[in-house]
Amino acid sequence: MFIVVTLIAISPREVIAPILPKSMALDLVKSNRPVVVSRSLPKPRVEKRVMRVTAYSPIDKGMNGLKITASGEKAVEGRTVAADMKYSFGTQIYIPVLEKNLVITDRGGAIKGDRLDLYFDSRRDAIAFGVQYLEVFIKK
Repeated sequence: MFIVVTLIAISPREVIAPILPKSMALDLVKSNRPVVVSRSLPKPRVEKRVMRVTAYSPIDKGMNGLKITASGEKAVEGRTVAADMKYSFGTQIYIPVLEKNLVITDRGGAIKGDRLDLYFDSRRDAIAFGVQYLEVFIKK
């Protein structure tokens, strides 16, 4: 088991671990467990692509009006999106045309490959959204 600690250098001789409480840092040293030191956080990868984007509502097939997503979270308009299983729950999606930051918290039987399904509270709004091919940014 490795523990990753991000350190911030104040001067060449002084290093502070801002997130790690002092007692925890001492316990790590005493435990003789290997500690991997990282000088910076990894940069998130952002993938840009055009995807087929549709919409769904709580009364659509599979939702049963419960507003509970496949991840167990409550569906929220303007935040919830269903995507293919190749994208893990919690993956962030940004759609510039809609000016929305969304989070993958749902799945759908017909949502395969380069498809997204946005959640709307209203069936009328979901139908009005229709089918659109939009540029999206996926933060991995």
